Amino acid sequence: MVRKLSPRVARQMTRQLDGVLAAARVPSRPSIGWIASIRQALGMSKTQLAKRLGVTRPSLNELESNEARETTTLASMRKVADALGSDLQYVLVPRKPLEQVIAERALKKASTKLGRINQSQALEASALEGASLSGAVVDLAKEYEVNRPAHLWND
Repeated sequence: MVRKLSPRVARQMTRQLDGVLAAARVPSRPSIGWIASIRQALGMSKTQLAKRLGVTRPSLNELESNEARETTTLASMRKVADALGSDLQYVLVPRKPLEQVIAERALKKASTKLGRINQSQALEASALEGASLSGAVVDLAKEYEVNRPAHLWND
C-alpha cells in the first residue's frame, strides 16, 4: 500500500520536481521512431540489430513499427536501447509547472465549492457578494494548495 505524503513533503516534492522538469528538454520522437533513427545513425542494419537482440528480422520490424505507432512497451524499449548502446530515459514533462497546476485546480475547486454554498445561502439572504466572495475563494484555494486534500483531484 502506498502511503499518502504529508502536505509538507508533497509541497517539497512539487518544488523539487518543478525545478528538475523546468530544465528538461526532451526532443520530439522522430516520425520513424527512436529505434530506427538511432539504428540508422549508427549505420547498423536491421539484421545486425535483430541479431544483437536475439530476435528475427520480422520481430525487429514489428518492434520498430510498434514504437512508431506508440504501442510498444517500456520493457521492449529498454532491451532495444541496451542493444543500441543507449539508455532509456522515461519522463513525464508537465505542460505547466506543477505548482501552477495545483494552484489552478485549487482555485477551481474552491470556486465550485463556495459557489454552491453561496447559492444556498442566497436563499437565506446571507450570501457573500463581490470582493467578499472572491476573497473567500482565494483563501480556500490557498488552504487547498497548502493542505492538498484528497478531494482536490476528484471530479
